[in-house]
Amino acid sequence: MKKRFQYILSLSILTVLFVGFIAYSVWVENIIYNNLKNQALKDNLTIGETVLGMLDKANIDKNDKLAFIQMVQETSDVLKMPNNGFLCMMDSTGALLAAPGLKPSKKVRISEASFYSAEKDEKYSFKDFFSMKPFTGYYEYEEVGYSDIVVAINHAYSGYKLMVHQDANVIKQESKEKSLPILWVGLSFAAIISIFAFFIIRRQVRTYQFKIEIQNNQLTLVNEEVRDKNKVLGIQNERLEELAEEKSALLGILAHDLKNPIGGISSVIRLIKHSADLNQEQETYFDLIKSQVKSAETLISDVLEMNMVESDRKSVQKDKIDLVKLLNQKVESFSPLAEKKEISINQNHIYTELWAITGVNELNRIIDNLLSNSIKYSPLKCNVSLELIQLDNRIEICFADEGSGIPKEELPLLFKKFSKLSTRPTNEEESSGLGLYIVKLLSGKIGATIRVNSTFGTGSKFILELPI
Repeated sequence: MKKRFQYILSLSILTVLFVGFIAYSVWVENIIYNNLKNQALKDNLTIGETVLGMLDKANIDKNDKLAFIQMVQETSDVLKMPNNGFLCMMDSTGALLAAPGLKPSKKVRISEASFYSAEKDEKYSFKDFFSMKPFTGYYEYEEVGYSDIVVAINHAYSGYKLMVHQDANVIKQESKEKSLPILWVGLSFAAIISIFAFFIIRRQVRTYQFKIEIQNNQLTLVNEEVRDKNKVLGIQNERLEELAEEKSALLGILAHDLKNPIGGISSVIRLIKHSADLNQEQETYFDLIKSQVKSAETLISDVLEMNMVESDRKSVQKDKIDLVKLLNQKVESFSPLAEKKEISINQNHIYTELWAITGVNELNRIIDNLLSNSIKYSPLKCNVSLELIQLDNRIEICFADEGSGIPKEELPLLFKKFSKLSTRPTNEEESSGLGLYIVKLLSGKIGATIRVNSTFGTGSKFILELPI
């Protein structure tokens, strides 16, 4: 795998350099060609002007066009120019009048040729070509690949056009030959750089491979330590689960075993109070005992419920339920408890029915706890409010009281197990510190959330959010 990576990377460098040097050589070749072309055009212009000057100085009658053409023919036959260059002359119709080896009987027309500017960015008709004084550019027959670099000069007396040619293909070949050494040097340089890069890459790969091996060895040691610690943690977790199960079992046993004797004590107190005449002091003592027994019964009941909820691993059975009807039933069942404190339970919503799919048993226990707390922590002669709010993806059931509220610093303790807050029930009701913890457990089971808004001194509002 390492060698393959080295070869691929080195080959990539070679390819990039190879393509780069080819592009560079093409660019250089184009520069050389343009320089040679421009020089050829200058040479053609100089030769053309020189030839016309010589012809004008010759003793030829200006009206004797045949003699003039003959002299141009003789000049073109003997004139030697670079790059297969030659001299020719034509009239305004495109008829060739003089050219190397041209016989008077041979009729040649060049008006069908193509004419381009020196940069090959414009194409001209024969008429445009003939009217330019002078013309500098290309004279081509594209179908046969014939291309000449041409300077064409108009002769003032005869009205003919003298053309001085150099073969563009020969110049292009010359530029290619001149740029070829640069290409070979570049390719050689690319090969050397690629070989050099291969050995550098090879060295770096070996260095990194050595570092990776060291890191792998270190990671192996760390992984072994983690595995050992995980084994220890696994054993500890198993032990914790066993202790938790033992704790739950012990709580259940204690609560269950305490429930019967405490119930018996409560029965004996009721029996004594009904069957004997007690003085005021005895009545006070028996009321105190009754209060403590009731507190113990509340605690045992809450512990049993908490233990049952915590140990229950079964999935919740969900059913469709009308929340309006359920709240009406709860208000009716809690009315006697509220009437003892002269508390009014108000329902502040506009719904005649509102359906949700949830765990019915769990929701009943949640509402019982929250409504009971609202009454328990409200002062005498006040209001407790229930409200239903339907939102896009949830339903909110709100329980608001007019109690003393919860201090801000105690809010994080609100839903914790056995949490004792400074806020106390208002009519000597009992509280185990487990009610809201049980509410949170049950809410999680049905996918609901519970939150509270409370300002110390102005009451509290508990909000149960049910997914629709």
